[in-house]
Amino acid sequence: MLSGSFFRIENLTIEEGRVSAHLHLDASHIIFSGHFPGLPVVPGVCMVQMIKEVFEEVLGQKTKLASARNIKFLHVLDPSVYREVHTEIQFKENLAGFSLAAKIHLDQTIFFKMDAVFAI
Repeated sequence: MLSGSFFRIENLTIEEGRVSAHLHLDASHIIFSGHFPGLPVVPGVCMVQMIKEVFEEVLGQKTKLASARNIKFLHVLDPSVYREVHTEIQFKENLAGFSLAAKIHLDQTIFFKMDAVFAI
């Protein structure tokens, strides 16, 4: 679990089929001592986990990544430069769980986006 140490969820907004939140990244987290020393970069797997944990906060229960059709890393997310980012998740419940289209961005800079299914 990364929420609370690697990042903090702030200003969580939930609407019909849509979630948005501001995330505060901890640039001093131990992960960055190895990824990469002197040039911190948020690992891609951590971005997937951040989306998962924001969505779990909304649902109030744990989920499992069932499939990911499309994952794109579009811009390096350096937590010493970008301490605050925004996430948007559009979701729809289906037989497999929840289909999500999610992204992590700051204004026009998109760091990460994915289309995935999360099961309960």
